[in-house]
Amino acid sequence: MKISFCTLTWTLSVTGSQPGGGSVYFHGVGPYTITLDHNDTWCLKRWGTQVKLLCTKSRSLPVGPLSWKDENDICTQLHIESGLQLAPTGVMLTKCSPDHFTCRDNQYVPLEKVCNSENDCTDGGDEIDCFTAHPLATYISTSPPQIPLPFQVDVNIRTADVDLMNAAVRANLRLRISWEDARMEMRHLQNVYKRLTLYNSTLWSPNVQTFNSLEFATTASHPVIMAKRLSPGKRVDGEYLSFPGHGNPVVNINDLHTHTYCRYDLLKYPDDIQTCNITFQILNVRQDGLKWELPSSSEVKCPVFHEEFWVKDCRFLLPDNFSSRFFVQLTFRRKNAYHIWATYLPCILLLGIGYGTLLLPLDNFNERGTMSLTTLLVFISLYAQTTASLPRTAYMKRIDLWYVFCIAFLTLVIFTNLATSTTTNTRGTTAEGPFWWHPSGPVEQSNEAWSSKKLPNSSTQQQQQQEQQRHEESRRKRKELVLKTASVVLGVTSLIFIIVYFTGAYITM
Repeated sequence: MKISFCTLTWTLSVTGSQPGGGSVYFHGVGPYTITLDHNDTWCLKRWGTQVKLLCTKSRSLPVGPLSWKDENDICTQLHIESGLQLAPTGVMLTKCSPDHFTCRDNQYVPLEKVCNSENDCTDGGDEIDCFTAHPLATYISTSPPQIPLPFQVDVNIRTADVDLMNAAVRANLRLRISWEDARMEMRHLQNVYKRLTLYNSTLWSPNVQTFNSLEFATTASHPVIMAKRLSPGKRVDGEYLSFPGHGNPVVNINDLHTHTYCRYDLLKYPDDIQTCNITFQILNVRQDGLKWELPSSSEVKCPVFHEEFWVKDCRFLLPDNFSSRFFVQLTFRRKNAYHIWATYLPCILLLGIGYGTLLLPLDNFNERGTMSLTTLLVFISLYAQTTASLPRTAYMKRIDLWYVFCIAFLTLVIFTNLATSTTTNTRGTTAEGPFWWHPSGPVEQSNEAWSSKKLPNSSTQQQQQQEQQRHEESRRKRKELVLKTASVVLGVTSLIFIIVYFTGAYITM
């Protein structure tokens, strides 16, 4: 058996001798024995004396993690004899091997199963006092372990949203920062990450904030500090495995919500590609106090799904290898499905309606004018609505070019309809459009002038009427030619523009 108390350990052997009335006693290799006195009291004594050093109550053999009473300040005496200046840690008498933990019922489990969140002892004694972090005397929770401090960072971007009106990007992400701290040792580590806990104190961890945030401070959850077993441990206090800070990295897991400034280029909107940088800074390390371990620090996971954008790329950027700042760069490409159904398709239908007025009969000027003017007003309304939903820019965006062409196209359609208009006024005479002329002179006499003129005879009047009919027929043919020419030219122009516009957008993808 072994006995551990006051941080010192001796090996005792059970003997069958029965001194002092037949009581069983533990005979050790040192100058101590444990004997049963009376009333189920077991006491540790020096050989050949009756001086009680440590005593405990037990109806059976005093093995396992029992509560022993220090009768004569034995721990101080042992520390003086051994030359150690250590605080007492209690008494342990067990039959288990050094690589096992002793339960209160004297059963034992492997040290690897101590504090693994499972009750391997029947009374759950292996899950008591499971503080995993044990700082050394040189530990200062307000200072980093060393300068420069080797660092590794993994970034998992869960969601990202573009805020065009505020020129910003919102992101929910998880930072996983790892480093080594040789100023402490860790216990009860497993092959998976386990949270580090420290009794009545705090551990040093990086204080991460976004540098270019639009908000007063970055919203962050309480960071979780974790570690897992990467190197072999050593047995301490007789019952635990300890792992050094060197070789077993500490991991800080921090969930952040950022609202960060981003400079957007809307020249190709709505087929634009935007690049935003989220700048992070470790506040409790000086500016050149980190040494980044590359390439493992460059791991960035992009969000899988976004309603409005494709996330083309996410990458990790560093100004240099010794800096307390680092960047996460996001590249978005806008999904154009929304504008296809909400902008381009309605506009093409309206262009078709406006163009169709050129195909109506020449005498239906009221219908042609009303339809083309109404279509133009709808376009202007759509353009104003789209402009209000975007930030103001000093340059023309791609969507502006689309609307300007549509408005100019319908304006030419309206001018064509006005130029080819033929209406009858209240006097029964014909009013021509503003752009027509007499073939033999700059101004053509109206029907009223012809009717008010005194004719010398009926033959002359008949000749004049025939001449007037020829002029009207000539003007009508010219108007029909203008309508036909305008329909061909405007139709071909709009078709070429639409092809070039969408081909250019496809090439830039």
